[in-house]
Amino acid sequence: MENELIRSIFRNYELLLPSNPESIILLVQLNDKIEKGEIDEAFSQLDFEKTVDQVAEMLGREKSIQKETISKKLSQYFYTTAKRGTEYRYQLTVYAKDLVSAIINEIQPQYDDLPLIYTFRRTLPLTEEDLLNIQNLNYWYYNHYGPAKKRILGHIENLQRYVDKKTFELRSILKADADNARGLIDKFILVFTDIGKQTEGLTQTLNFKQDTLDRIKTAEPTFLKDKESWERYFKIRAEIEQFFENVDSRVLSINDRIQTSSSRLKTLYDSLRYKQMYKLKIEKYLISLIRSAQLVEGEITLPPEFSRKSVPFFKRKFRFVPKLNFHDVIPKDVPEMHEDEELRMLKEAENMKVLIRQEHISRWLENINTEIKAGVHIEFEDWFKDIYDAEQNLEVPIDVCFGLIQQHNKNPDADLIVEQERTFNLNDDVTIWRMKIQPSNS
Repeated sequence: MENELIRSIFRNYELLLPSNPESIILLVQLNDKIEKGEIDEAFSQLDFEKTVDQVAEMLGREKSIQKETISKKLSQYFYTTAKRGTEYRYQLTVYAKDLVSAIINEIQPQYDDLPLIYTFRRTLPLTEEDLLNIQNLNYWYYNHYGPAKKRILGHIENLQRYVDKKTFELRSILKADADNARGLIDKFILVFTDIGKQTEGLTQTLNFKQDTLDRIKTAEPTFLKDKESWERYFKIRAEIEQFFENVDSRVLSINDRIQTSSSRLKTLYDSLRYKQMYKLKIEKYLISLIRSAQLVEGEITLPPEFSRKSVPFFKRKFRFVPKLNFHDVIPKDVPEMHEDEELRMLKEAENMKVLIRQEHISRWLENINTEIKAGVHIEFEDWFKDIYDAEQNLEVPIDVCFGLIQQHNKNPDADLIVEQERTFNLNDDVTIWRMKIQPSNS
């Protein structure tokens, strides 16, 4: 079904969407005239042609728009015709009106810079009566929550663009002429005021949203009387929770952008404040300097409190690399290294033990593998005892055991069976699991 829907859109997208700016502006102009009462809801052919000419004039087209061509492109989805008396009348479709409304709201939003809480309070009211029974809750869900959801999301998107625009203005302020401090401060106050109003609206929105959700959750016992009411209530509640989570994530994202802008504003404010203080101090100093100066024999002299001060300066530099005479350097004697012979022999003996043990392990593995190739069933418990009696060392039989497991664990020609049951014999010093190795064809 989805593939068929995609194919249908592909075949008809040129008809579903106006293919040029003239068509879009024509629909907007017709809808505007209808709302203002300049033409009837069912307008005439003459009204249509006059509006087409007005659109061409507004766009500054040198050639007139082909009325028959644009009428044919819009005839299927954007307007319908009906005969009234002796003439045919045109009427915009619901689809065309919704498209025009979406375009206008995108370009000139109704809420513009209103706080988000305003849209919540006007479009999503929830009274105690709405929670009395499932019929009232259903009515609120379809007639208040449904339409409000679209308006709320549209307002959030508009608010996001609004904050981005204010952030861009702030960046422009930071890059402006720093000498015009007063003008920067005025712009700073305006941007700060606008963003502060939106921040307050976001905070109130989160509180309002949480209060609405809490009231819905508190009313849960009211809908436990029958299964159908409970299932409907639970479905409505889950959908509202999911929607509010989406609102939370979007609002928090906008709030992060506002906090970023606030930090930029604080940086600007601190910069301007300290700069103003520095300028004031310089101004006071220069005024005091001018008032206390005197003209003596054609030269300006200053009072003692404004005496000149010299800054220390050292002009000495290295002109070349110092010459060093290395002939007089007496090298120090380096003591010879003496190796500990006893430690070296102990290490050699330890290494020899390791080599001998590895050689014995290889020999035992070779003997066991020879038996396996001959088709003999291997009971490793017996071999373990024989190896231990011969070697008098637990490490060798254990290493042989691990070596067999590594060799035959994935060997297709032999089956490795380990019985993980605890066996205990008072006559044995060591208790191990029973491990068997046998040819796979047996």
